[in-house]
Amino acid sequence: MPSVMPETPLSLLTRLRDMEAGASWESSWKIFLELYQEPLRVMAWNCYRHHTGGANPTSEFIADAVANVVSEFHTKAQYRYDPARGKLRRFLRMLTNARVVDILRSERPLDHTRLDPGSWEATAEESEAEAQAFQRAVLITLVEDLRNRIPIRQFEVFEMVKLKGRSAEETATALGVKRSVVDNTIYRAMNALRDLAKDPVYAQEYYP
Repeated sequence: MPSVMPETPLSLLTRLRDMEAGASWESSWKIFLELYQEPLRVMAWNCYRHHTGGANPTSEFIADAVANVVSEFHTKAQYRYDPARGKLRRFLRMLTNARVVDILRSERPLDHTRLDPGSWEATAEESEAEAQAFQRAVLITLVEDLRNRIPIRQFEVFEMVKLKGRSAEETATALGVKRSVVDNTIYRAMNALRDLAKDPVYAQEYYP
């Protein structure tokens, strides 16, 4: 199935490796977690089902697997990643698969005939749920960026109409302004959102 997930921005990965960057480094890790935490949960879920014949994992199992992946990526795995050999999401899926297998082996020592310890390739196919999780994460990140880039009042109108689904008429009445003010505010906010989506972090530096 062709992937519909956006690619990983080069600039973000570069900043993740610059531990001397202080606040910029911390901000980069925040973005990384926002982008990948939910997709990693879906990856872990898919890997578990892949290795157990379709059984569903507990929430505790998924939380442990994701925590192990993030910890390993933070401490050493990010330095093993080579973009010339594939996309980061594929690398993270292999890493997630390995950590899921580790936990399964510890929990089921007598039931691991399908779990090859060196099987980096024995991962589930990328699922639509994984793609959708990443798309949601990208949108959430963009909206949070938008919140910090436009006036509070403008974002309030955007939030009411675009995120909470209220009509322009309802919003205008609730805020005590004309309908045209709401329409113009939404127009400006959407233009700002589109401009953010064109930022190199989201577009120009994506891996091919």
